Amino acid sequence: MKVEHRFGLAGRQALVIGGGSGIGRAIAVGLAEAGADVHLAGRREDVLEGACGQLRALGRSSRAFPVDATDMDALREFVGAVGVSVGLPDILVNAQGVMQLAAAEDYEPEDYDRIMDTNVKSVWFASSWFGRAMLGRGSGCIISIASLASYRGFARNGIYCMSKHGVKAMTETLASEWAARGVRVNAIAPGFFMTALNKDSMTEERKARAVARTPMGRFGDLDELAGAAIYLASPAAKYVTGVTIPVDGGFLAAGM
Repeated sequence: MKVEHRFGLAGRQALVIGGGSGIGRAIAVGLAEAGADVHLAGRREDVLEGACGQLRALGRSSRAFPVDATDMDALREFVGAVGVSVGLPDILVNAQGVMQLAAAEDYEPEDYDRIMDTNVKSVWFASSWFGRAMLGRGSGCIISIASLASYRGFARNGIYCMSKHGVKAMTETLASEWAARGVRVNAIAPGFFMTALNKDSMTEERKARAVARTPMGRFGDLDELAGAAIYLASPAAKYVTGVTIPVDGGFLAAGM
């Protein structure tokens, strides 16, 4: 198989939830550059349309689907609307996520619900509802965004850490359950990347500590996440399922 076919995504349909900005948008651009038509979902229609315009400029078909993925009725309706409008995606990327830094004793129940509903519940049901249709077809690829927090505990980030441990666990569970039926499920664990999710919540001191603990000595660039997503979505990874790939500049390898 030629390398352009091994890693190419021509003819594939991808859907990126949380694809309007940040990590999701960077991955969406990478998938489009690899040849896929990429459709985007998220809360803010204007942001989605801007990102879709970028993908169309690459010569790809791209449609925006405004949806609050934490609203289960809206999410269920959205799954059906995608099927009618653009067809069942070959590739689903769950890039939706929220984070809130606080001392453990200061979180309120509504904080817990907001973080878990976005980072775990919406990812589980997007995966399972699109996955059901993928299983019926006999093929599909699901990629979720995990975190270094899927492997470690981080002070003042307890609920987020719990949620991202959950993403890793569901990735492994769904992969083991669906592998024999043609659906692969994997995840990417980004290291420290500056996004709208964390750029204002991290103090300069915390940023300095993060860089000091990263062997490469810098934050990642968002487009450095695209390669992992392209690989996991491509024929090159057709025997890969249930893995969470760190893209972290060596953070986890460095241990303590």
